[in-house]
Amino acid sequence: MPTKQVNTKEGLSKEFRFLLAGTMVNIDIITPAGQKGRFGTTFIGYLPEQFILVQFPENNKLGHFGQYLIQGNEIVVRGLVEGHEASVIAFSTTIKQTLSTPSRMMALNFPEKMIIHNLRSTKRVLTELSATVKAKETPWKAQITDVSLSGCHVEASEGGQDELIEGETINISVNGEGDVHISLEARICNVKPFENGVELGCQFISKQDKLVEKLVHMALLAEK
Repeated sequence: MPTKQVNTKEGLSKEFRFLLAGTMVNIDIITPAGQKGRFGTTFIGYLPEQFILVQFPENNKLGHFGQYLIQGNEIVVRGLVEGHEASVIAFSTTIKQTLSTPSRMMALNFPEKMIIHNLRSTKRVLTELSATVKAKETPWKAQITDVSLSGCHVEASEGGQDELIEGETINISVNGEGDVHISLEARICNVKPFENGVELGCQFISKQDKLVEKLVHMALLAEK
């Protein structure tokens, strides 16, 4: 995937001006046992070359992962970039300190490098987005395995062999964080057997550019 990597602290400070205060970001936590948790929160701000502030995720969503949000532990942060050619900014850092006032938040060490994914240069994003595929009013549970600005691959493992066929127009629905919902129309270009269902190669129908961009954003934010 085409990316831009920024390594110097001066460069990082310049890039962070595109990540606006109040922007929703995702944080990834990996436990010592290898369990991975992903939680949405809010980017508050930063002091160049010193620290970054993000809201502490809601306790009722953290579960047992909350015990790992402590000083010195590593997390990965991903967020959408506004007002710039780039699409998603991602960096790995460690927790510098947790704060309880004026609200619960985390001070993160300023990262040494970050990755910026350019939406328009992105050829394909590998993902595992849960989706619903519908053809002729019949829905199937599915998973989007990759997505680009032109199309996607979808795995429907619970049937659809007779209805999800080449040339058929389908609806692909995806629910994201909060109230985010994306519904797209696509045409099936190829079909392969998959478990008890089918794997579909789909091309997005035209005049849905904004929705497709939102889906690629969602995939980038959820990237493994």
